[in-house]
Amino acid sequence: MQAGNHNPENNTGSLKPIADFTKTIETVALPGEMPIGSLIHSKAPPTWGVVKVSNIPYSITKQEIMQFVGRQARLIPGHAVHIIMERPTAKTMDCFVEFQTPADAEETAKRINRIFETGRAPRLGNRHVEVELSSQDDLLKDLFPRAKCVVWQGGMPGILRNTDPYSTGYAGFFTTEEIIGAIRHAEMPHRSPFCAKCPQRTYESTISTLYKFPWYAPEFYTVHDRNQLFELTNRHIMSLVSRMRKSNTVGLDQRLLRDLLQAGLNCPGFNERQKYTLCVNSEEDSEIAKIPDLSKWFPFDTLVNLPNFEYVAHLYYANLISQGTVRETINNELPNSFPVNTGLISPFGRIWFEWPTEVAKRVSWEEAVEQEAATLSNLVLSGWMHSEGKSYSSNQSNLSPSSPSTNKSASRTESLSKVGTLSTPSRRASECWNIGSPHFDSIEDCWGQKLLFSPHGRLRGGMPGHRITHSSPNCLPKANQ
Repeated sequence: MQAGNHNPENNTGSLKPIADFTKTIETVALPGEMPIGSLIHSKAPPTWGVVKVSNIPYSITKQEIMQFVGRQARLIPGHAVHIIMERPTAKTMDCFVEFQTPADAEETAKRINRIFETGRAPRLGNRHVEVELSSQDDLLKDLFPRAKCVVWQGGMPGILRNTDPYSTGYAGFFTTEEIIGAIRHAEMPHRSPFCAKCPQRTYESTISTLYKFPWYAPEFYTVHDRNQLFELTNRHIMSLVSRMRKSNTVGLDQRLLRDLLQAGLNCPGFNERQKYTLCVNSEEDSEIAKIPDLSKWFPFDTLVNLPNFEYVAHLYYANLISQGTVRETINNELPNSFPVNTGLISPFGRIWFEWPTEVAKRVSWEEAVEQEAATLSNLVLSGWMHSEGKSYSSNQSNLSPSSPSTNKSASRTESLSKVGTLSTPSRRASECWNIGSPHFDSIEDCWGQKLLFSPHGRLRGGMPGHRITHSSPNCLPKANQ
């Protein structure tokens, strides 16, 4: 899934048929060949320049900050302004602005501070502000103040040994209390006097958190940390949509909603189901339409659709996964939670992986990705054996012993026999696909029945069988109510 574009070419009409897209047993399960994987490991600590603006007014807006630094400032594309909010109280703290290079940040700080030569100080509103050259380390330290025993160096977190007997030591980059507080500021703004002064601040804080969270350090956070950030983002989107519908509040507008939604869609830690959930709850029809049907049934929890793959590749691998087998012994901690004895039909087969809460709290993101990648490889290899291995074997049996391909086919047959050992003991992903529903011979037939998820606005006529999970829209079952 490409940043800023979560639709891997949804126009299937212009693509070549899935039958013309094939892979060999040697390449089908290579990480570079599969359109499913992890985006985290392609990320690196940011090297952008940073300027810090202190003593800002509580009600300051991002637009005022951008006007303050000037049009000539070379800001980074996207979300360049980070106004720090104290999550428990919603109090506005300092502001950090990111520039394309450290030299750009230094030039801007010097230009603004030249006003001191006139005997005055830089002002924002009715306050004198301090402008100084800063760093990514200072920005991350202020954005995640509750991260104990953490030192930031070049944007990378380092964990220090805990020497305080009264401290638990490192326990993540944020606390559950911070997440709960941030959610309450959006859903119950009357609880904090600061929310009345600047109602958009809590949403802007979430946007900054998603963009600046150290996703590139997967050994330092857990699946549960990602789940909490998703819950925060999802609740904020639903709260913002509700408040915009009820009243016209200054600062709570469509632009803020789009910024919040894009932060979620560009988050490398959110899977395809979660991104679909955010789109549905935002009620942005243009974004919902971009979500392909495959993403609504995406079967993995920490893996995502990778960019730069044709849509036909996603179809091909979905077909392999649906015919693959799930080894019962491959990972007991990551259960297949697809419901049994239902009429739900998924193009991936009866596969839906979600880490249980207690396991998610102790499994690091790095470990979770490794285990899901192993499960993916097993499904793809066994699915290839079931869908293409038989036809390949029958073709090879027609070769004469003196054929030049004999030695090559012998080595490939040996590879196929090794893959066969992956299939037992196992449960086929596509078993019981159509319990209580018509039989479909292919993925395309399944889609033709329009049994996949749809935006809630189009479900007024009723569509049975939607699952409520951590990453699927919980508003859909209530569409008829």
